Amino acid sequence: MSLILICILFYLIGSFPTAYLLVKFKYKKNLSDEGSGNVGARNTFHVTNSKLYGIIVLVIDFLKGLIPVLWFLKYSETVLNIDIDLVLIPSVFLLLGHNFSVWIKFKGGRGLATGAGMMVAINFSIVIIWLLIYSVLNKLIKNVHISSVIALVILPLPIIFLQGIIFDFNNPLLANITDKFQFLFSFCTSVCIVILMKHIEPILALLKKNN
Repeated sequence: MSLILICILFYLIGSFPTAYLLVKFKYKKNLSDEGSGNVGARNTFHVTNSKLYGIIVLVIDFLKGLIPVLWFLKYSETVLNIDIDLVLIPSVFLLLGHNFSVWIKFKGGRGLATGAGMMVAINFSIVIIWLLIYSVLNKLIKNVHISSVIALVILPLPIIFLQGIIFDFNNPLLANITDKFQFLFSFCTSVCIVILMKHIEPILALLKKNN
């Protein structure tokens, strides 16, 4: 299977609109027109007022990022005949599919759960650091969107300063990658950039509201 076909497959997997379909069939509502318009776990909870459905969406979106990346890591060189360090490319398409789904007019979620699943597949310590940074910021700022944006901007930095520690938590399947820093920094930064793309609108709306 060629890398192009895998990228298309990953995009289609990512584009499966979990939250949209659940709310549509259960509550007869168009999630992209309700609440914040975000097709993800947080807006699912706000629109349905159901923690259960919010958690269901969160878990599915997380697995949607985790499982395909793990699959690629396991079979890239043995079955697909593709260098394992190219996992970044289909992973970006996977996240773009979630954030800009072809099935719902290129609307989607903000990619936090799916991005976290992808990064857990690569190095779970990055997600722990991400959660710690976000938790501290949210305590101080008390705004979800601003805290998320700052955490995403900061997140690649620990890879620079804590290389010796973080690399120990790389997925064992990545053991043969020669430049671990370049690989991990590029992967983390790319994921953060794609997620940040979906945070521009709420930040602008917040700034407009405050003015």
